[in-house]
Amino acid sequence: MEMSEVVKRTALVVMLALLACDNLFPPQDFQPTGSQFNLNPGISLISITGDRRHFSPHGLYTLEMKAKSAGSAFAYDTLPAGLLFTSIKNSTQHMVMLKEHQLTIGTQSTSLVLGVFCCNRRRLIPAESDTFLLGPLADNAGLRQLAELVRNKRIDLDLGMIQRAVYMITDSTGLNQAYIDSINALPSE
Repeated sequence: MEMSEVVKRTALVVMLALLACDNLFPPQDFQPTGSQFNLNPGISLISITGDRRHFSPHGLYTLEMKAKSAGSAFAYDTLPAGLLFTSIKNSTQHMVMLKEHQLTIGTQSTSLVLGVFCCNRRRLIPAESDTFLLGPLADNAGLRQLAELVRNKRIDLDLGMIQRAVYMITDSTGLNQAYIDSINALPSE
């Protein structure tokens, strides 16, 4: 074989290897985009912070949301699947909620545990000192697809798999059919 042919083949093999490795050229850091979500106006949001003390069957990680009713009675709302929580620190991961959460807020400060997943593999996991903003509602097609896939599934049986699916969407090439099949194979709630 001629030397130029060897160089061409070697270059082709190296190029294919580089293209196959999604971590060699990581995609741009995921940023929350979508329409702003607003709470029921009868609810006053106090804070949303990282929470490492609690467990939720609806997320590998948890956030603590503190709120109170703006009136003299309980206030109600629903946080929808696909809702993002934007970290105010660039070093901390943004979070996504894949399961709907029903809220019942009292007239005193009410603390709620929200099950969420991390969106930025290369950032820090939220600590109790990390603060988040509510919203937006994701316009990312992959995250919306994942929220629909897990809507009626027992994700608590494999929260790690669901977290990897989020990272595949936000930090890689998106869900593949094997992951979709694995999620579909989870038992229904």
